[in-house]
Amino acid sequence: MILAPDKSLCSPNQKVIVSRDKGTSRKHQATNPEQQYIVRHYKLDGELIKNKTCCDFVLLNDTLKNAYFIELKGRHIDEAVPQLEEGARICQPDLCGYTFYYRIVASKVRTHDVQKNSFRRFKDKHGSKLKYQTNFMEENL
Repeated sequence: MILAPDKSLCSPNQKVIVSRDKGTSRKHQATNPEQQYIVRHYKLDGELIKNKTCCDFVLLNDTLKNAYFIELKGRHIDEAVPQLEEGARICQPDLCGYTFYYRIVASKVRTHDVQKNSFRRFKDKHGSKLKYQTNFMEENL
């Protein structure tokens, strides 16, 4: 089990969960309103997953069975697609019954990158479950 509760970066009812790489300003911030949900947060790339390239973080809302795969990217957001897919694939056995959501926080969103076939296919496949923004993303769980 990759996503063991004792390896979580946050407490089970934590109010604000921040995904941020050291040395960068890009971040994803999730709020657990009134601390009503049981949550877990993991650093995947380079921590739990060492020999493969995958997304940076996964945030779990265990109460609603939602999994948020988070990639903090430089300028080329199209490169986030295989990383998000790999993170989801690796974590899938631990997340049976969860709905997967995908988040990309990039330093710059270039029109050219979001029009590439690989990114468009991923966007078409996941629809509203994919969100991307520049530098900072905030959402309620």
